[in-house]
Amino acid sequence: MTATGEEKSPRIGRNYYPVTLCLALVLFSFSCAKQGSGNRTFADYPGFEEYYGNRCAEGDTVSLPGKEDKELLYRFRPRLFFSPGSRYPIDFYRDYLPFTVMRRFSDRQTVADRVAYETLSKNRSNRQVYLEFLQDRYRVAGLDRRVGEREENDDLPGRKPALYGRVYRERVSFPCDREVPCYLDLTFLKYNAIFSTSGLASKLPPGYEFILSLLGLDAENWHDLDNFVAVHVVLTKESRPAAALLAQHNHHRAYMVGKDIDLPRDERLVFDIALRSNEVYPSSSGTKPVEHRVVQWSIYLKYLLSGEDPPRHRGLDITRGRNAGGIEIDYDLKFLSPCDPLYTAEIMLGEPRPFFGRYIGRDGPPGSDYYTIPPLIPLGNLLKFSYLHDGDAGDIALVAEAIDVKEGVIDIGRMMSHGGKKFYRDLMAGNKGSGFRKTLK
Repeated sequence: MTATGEEKSPRIGRNYYPVTLCLALVLFSFSCAKQGSGNRTFADYPGFEEYYGNRCAEGDTVSLPGKEDKELLYRFRPRLFFSPGSRYPIDFYRDYLPFTVMRRFSDRQTVADRVAYETLSKNRSNRQVYLEFLQDRYRVAGLDRRVGEREENDDLPGRKPALYGRVYRERVSFPCDREVPCYLDLTFLKYNAIFSTSGLASKLPPGYEFILSLLGLDAENWHDLDNFVAVHVVLTKESRPAAALLAQHNHHRAYMVGKDIDLPRDERLVFDIALRSNEVYPSSSGTKPVEHRVVQWSIYLKYLLSGEDPPRHRGLDITRGRNAGGIEIDYDLKFLSPCDPLYTAEIMLGEPRPFFGRYIGRDGPPGSDYYTIPPLIPLGNLLKFSYLHDGDAGDIALVAEAIDVKEGVIDIGRMMSHGGKKFYRDLMAGNKGSGFRKTLK
């Protein structure tokens, strides 16, 4: 399968680095998309309606996770370390929604000055409206707390950070012996962290921060709401952690347990959260902060893996592990219906922020189900596509051949085949004698 969809990459509205394209006052280029043209968010992307069908047509008809699923989510809940000064994750319905108003796109008039669950649910598919986050009221309420910075309102009762847990089960095919497909029954435990706002990477190319300040653009407060921060813990049929699939900007990366990341004694995988951008990375045990290359889209994977051919839109995320000053936070694990508007809303859940009428990636996102293009929505596909390693010559050669950067075209099928074969091989090598068996169709 060859996909040509990503050359017109839909605008998710989170953590873009299109600064050089949009320095209109400096370059007069206006090469960003005009506000309202093309695909505004992933929710507008062709294929979603067909993929989801009428699953949630009658509202929240899909039930909450059952007892078994909740126990799995709790047992394998990840440990998260934050850099001092980072924002805390929040509870969407407790901390964000009460500080929003609903407005019309046409005239920006207020449709609802108090947005409750019912309001959002009723308008989840109403593309004529959007939410605007009232950050000043949020700050006055003492909710803009920072990790490691004790403030007067830090101990507000009932304000514990939250992660939202869901369970997916898929039978995933992998190329294996003589290219005969093998099938593995995998369970994906997905944990979403929600942040009130999202910023750019901590380090941008020289001069970017200065130019942004001249233009009145805040790199720390790039857009309202960050609801795409996600950790997927991948379990085998025997409920053993096999991998982690992490959301990083507008793509994902997959990491093999025992090869790329360690499995602690308590089986809770450990991750570090990037300062300012909120992105998730494997934990570091080093004593110094770690810098991670950042790209805007998957078409720049060659640079991400090798550092070669740097695109204009790049940066460095900074994380601090447990031995480098990182601070672990505790959180409540919460459960919502898979049809909840936090997941399924097609409207923007934050204010659109065009720059001189041009789209520069500062718009609020839709629901967190719209995290990639439809061919990669099945998590098994996303796992295979994302199993790549920094500095790996084979992976670097593969992405160089499978991605046409100039045309913006990615051969998704080729990348899935490559990553799937490697993932299956590595998984089998790490599970010899463990009772883990392949099943041939």
